[in-house]
Amino acid sequence: MPDPRFFLLALALPAAALAPAASAQDVWDDPGGVETEVSFEGALVVAPDADEMVLGLARGRLALNYVLMNGAEIGVVGGLEAQYDHPARAGFSGVFPPAAGAGAASGGAFSGLGRGAASEDRDLRLSLETAYIYIDGGYGEARLGADDGIAARFFEGGPALFAHAGLVNPALDPSGQVIARTDHDLTGPAMKISYASPRILGLRAGLSYTPEADRRGLDRDPARDFPGAARPEIEDAFEIALNLSRRLPQSGVRLRAGVAYSQAETRFLPDPTLYGTVETWSAGASAEFSKVRIGGSYLSSNNGVARGPGDYSAWSVAAAIPLGKLEAVAEVAGAEDEFAGLASDSWQLGLVWKPIDDWRLAAGWRNVDTDFLDTGGPRPSSGGSRKGIVIEITRSL
Repeated sequence: MPDPRFFLLALALPAAALAPAASAQDVWDDPGGVETEVSFEGALVVAPDADEMVLGLARGRLALNYVLMNGAEIGVVGGLEAQYDHPARAGFSGVFPPAAGAGAASGGAFSGLGRGAASEDRDLRLSLETAYIYIDGGYGEARLGADDGIAARFFEGGPALFAHAGLVNPALDPSGQVIARTDHDLTGPAMKISYASPRILGLRAGLSYTPEADRRGLDRDPARDFPGAARPEIEDAFEIALNLSRRLPQSGVRLRAGVAYSQAETRFLPDPTLYGTVETWSAGASAEFSKVRIGGSYLSSNNGVARGPGDYSAWSVAAAIPLGKLEAVAEVAGAEDEFAGLASDSWQLGLVWKPIDDWRLAAGWRNVDTDFLDTGGPRPSSGGSRKGIVIEITRSL
């Protein structure tokens, strides 16, 4: 049963967003009509040397908004997406082989990574990723519905070579070995209420509340179970975050930064003592100069594990240098999941070309080395390095 505080916030936040706009009614003589915004994005990823040579996604978004006479904007947003990802790592979560003779294990509450005897095999997936209403007024914006949490919305990090097949936070993973995630998406597209303040001197604050993370998303799937490796249910999740976006007036340098903290309770019927409170924090920043863009991000979570080692951490650093119509991007990333017994170090180097506004082409060489932590016992034979060329073509409308 959803927490009663969810409904109290649902009533209070829209009023807060609208309140200051009432003092500006004389600025808006006539209300605006209903405006419609439609967008589409498609991506194709080709990796000849990877486990999955061809992956892809398509996403569409529809937004309807109406400006009231007092200046507040109300609207509804919906987003539909289809993906063909690595069948064993759809939604980033996944099960890696157990140690010899060991039984299946559960997955971390945040990372979704676990150890088990079998992995789920899925093909094309379709999902309603966003469906929310919002009010944007003088005191900020309030949202209610299926949406990303404030921690994920306020995420900042370094420049990315690939828009979707990233070395960190990937929507598509040809190798199925990328385990670095810093975008602080704890609850996925579950029903939630969020509030984001106006931006003052470049700084914005926000909070989210999710009664139950029970919706399966394409990039974050907190409700996914695997054969022989169940996961805990995430409930009563709170997120707070700060975001900074500011251009320095004299130098023209653009600075962006984000920091977030989340806390949620877990429920795991097979073993109620295994999990407890999930606590996660993250930070990321970037700086854009005339000749180079640099940035990075870091995340740390206890994975909700209450008994034994179980922490998850991930990081990434990247730099991009313009070369005429091209941009060279270098990235390094790493992650460690004590609960799943996994560690990963990876890097990639490549070029991005945007021939016209709607097209983005990227190609590079990638090396992902994901292996099993040395726990003193027998280790699986799989794991190790995945390397090769990755090509991504993205079209946005």
